Amino acid sequence: MTSLRTPGTPLIRMGTVTSTMDIARHLENLGAVDGTTVIAASQTHGRGRSNRIWSSPAHAGLYCSILLRPHLPAEQFKPFSIAAGLAVCEALDPGNRIGIQLKWPNDILYQGRKLGGILISTALGGQIVTSAVLGIGLNLRFDPTHPPASIALEAVSGIPHQLLSSPEQCFLSAISTRYAQLAAGEIPPIADWPERLAFRGDHVSILEGRSTISGVLQGLDFDGSLILHTPAGKCRIASGELTRGPLLTR
Repeated sequence: MTSLRTPGTPLIRMGTVTSTMDIARHLENLGAVDGTTVIAASQTHGRGRSNRIWSSPAHAGLYCSILLRPHLPAEQFKPFSIAAGLAVCEALDPGNRIGIQLKWPNDILYQGRKLGGILISTALGGQIVTSAVLGIGLNLRFDPTHPPASIALEAVSGIPHQLLSSPEQCFLSAISTRYAQLAAGEIPPIADWPERLAFRGDHVSILEGRSTISGVLQGLDFDGSLILHTPAGKCRIASGELTRGPLLTR
């Protein structure tokens, strides 16, 4: 079993940075330990999936990156990104009473609107994940720069007030549990959480490069791959961009 530290130890709080992922990678190069976590008040160049801009105004969101040094086979580490996203959903909404969901592969949704996102960047040595930076962004309070399709945690009915002041305390613990499971060779709980998966049972389309596949979203496989039911049968999708409904002609 790989010996790992708990994410959030140490925890470094900063003011305005380019992005917490940049800082985490810089700290990695300086020898920072597994579990080092960076939280910033704002980001000037926050980014999401496919290098999209992540609006990061001061005091309106949580901008967090966790440096990991798992030294695990890539296939063993593969489920962690999805497991971490599901862990954030569970931490914000224990028992799924509120209805916070994960839009595969990395968006946190409430009533179909984007509440946050997960981004992971890995470094490989052969087939071993030597390091990874897990980025987490959450909209905590309304800000006019947020996209219209987003929502802030303060607008989510039933969210405890303390989550707005220190949401990282709840999700760091949930992520730590799944990180330890992964290191122990256990399968993180992914397939057990179908109710957390947004658009389950709906017709969706997955765009990966120039390829598109459409079908009914059935669930998640043990490694985090999406399972679709298509006219040709069951299909596993390892990566791509999900849209709800059939893909329209561009």
